[in-house]
This record gives sequence, structure tokens and C-alpha cells, in this order.
Amino acid sequence: MPVCLVVSVGAIFLAARSFSGGKFILGLLFLGALGVFTPFQSSQFSRALVQVLDMATLALFAASPFLIRKSEPG
Repeated sequence: MPVCLVVSVGAIFLAARSFSGGKFILGLLFLGALGVFTPFQSSQFSRALVQVLDMATLALFAASPFLIRKSEPG
């Protein structure tokens, strides 16, 4: 449960930052991660699918500094 809380808070923060930067698809991906890892519902997914989702979410969070970076002028 603590991991789900951390992922949820991170996903909310990064979704808000993505939307404010005009990157709507990226914001929707973070909201999708929030929906999958929300601590307020029990997992309905198989163990194999959860492992795939974990890796995909890890990759998304790892790439987020590069994906959200605001374009520099000039």
C-alpha cells in the first residue's frame, strides 16, 4: 500500500505538470498509471500483467524528466 500511495502522488504531480506544459497525451498516461496503482481498490489483474504494468510505469516515471522538460527558447 505505501508504494501505491507514492506512485499515486507522483502520478498526480506529473499529470498536472504534463497538462500545464501542454503535453496532454503524457498527462493521460500518468492518469492511467494512477488508475492502475490507486491504493483505494484491490488489484483485478493477474500477477504477470501486474509485473508488465510495473515495468511500464517504471519506464514512464524514469523517462518523465526528459518527456516533460519544457522546450527551451531559441
